[in-house]
Amino acid sequence: MSRKYDEIKAFLKAEALKPESRLRMPTIAELMRRFHASQSPVSRAVHDLEKEGVLYCRRGTGIVSRSGAAPFTVRPPAEEAGRGNVAFLCVDYFASTIWQMEHTLNAYARQLGFTARNYRLQRDSDRSGLLRDVARTENLRGVVLMSSADHLEDGVLEQLGALPCPAVILDSYFTYDELPDNVSLLLPDARANGQSCIRCFRDKGHRRIGFIRAIPDGTIPQQMIAGAQEAAAESGIELTLLSGAIKSWESSREASRKVTLDSLGEIRERELTGLIYIGSAGAFAGRRVLWEHGIRVPEEVGILAHGDDPILQDCTPALSSTRTDFTAMSRDALDILAGNLPRQRERRYPAVIVDRESIPHK
Repeated sequence: MSRKYDEIKAFLKAEALKPESRLRMPTIAELMRRFHASQSPVSRAVHDLEKEGVLYCRRGTGIVSRSGAAPFTVRPPAEEAGRGNVAFLCVDYFASTIWQMEHTLNAYARQLGFTARNYRLQRDSDRSGLLRDVARTENLRGVVLMSSADHLEDGVLEQLGALPCPAVILDSYFTYDELPDNVSLLLPDARANGQSCIRCFRDKGHRRIGFIRAIPDGTIPQQMIAGAQEAAAESGIELTLLSGAIKSWESSREASRKVTLDSLGEIRERELTGLIYIGSAGAFAGRRVLWEHGIRVPEEVGILAHGDDPILQDCTPALSSTRTDFTAMSRDALDILAGNLPRQRERRYPAVIVDRESIPHK
């Protein structure tokens, strides 16, 4: 096969892991322009990936990913099957990052030839019971447990450690002093992310920043706040923590709205010119509260959301955010199960700043 064919095929396999690929992927014509290639290697790559079960091509729909991501068994094509079974315990909570990770897990499992069994973790789910069911799976090659804002009990960690295969705690909200030898922990680099949020405002001349934490307590928010405080001290920035504790599974959007409303007096008194929200939904709700009470964004107060969502670019103004590569995190989880990566005691993923319109220069 040609080098162009290999490049196009690799690109399409990576694109198929993105959630938006369920709706649309690049057309043949777009791929030809992107790779400066003739139709032959492009069509051959698309055709071969359709045969492998990665893509789905239909008139009127175009090229889309055939992930089959859903709370049931997702099987690879018959000719690619045989690598065994993997189990995904995914949080059943409305958030774009969860959708992104679940899609990537199922799409990449198909590419690797795994049969994936999806379980949904709800508020009252018995994780121990689900893991007992998972442990009985024939030819089990690995387990991915998506983290919620609940600390995993020692018994759950022991169950993961007793599995005859690798296990990954994905997007972990907590760190753990001790982990079984077969368990990997993948999580955001919260301390670095807190630092980058402060530096984003610093570089635009802001000196009085508020940090709104309206999510459950845990390692991730604690480390992010610590990182923000470190960067603020280094930069001579006044950082005000505006915090409200909520329980796991409660709405961060409603909590952020309440914290913002309760903090309006302090925002005005301290003359804060920037607010950092943990969570895109919280930033979206907080921006509304500010508008309702006559505080103009971004003219008076700039907003940065820690956590990206496509809806943020459609706000007025479009909200700046941080973006963590959850596709890479989810893909790494599968590569650990497949033996393509060694066990990771802790692997942290930094975020990048997506600079839109909501943080003006001072």
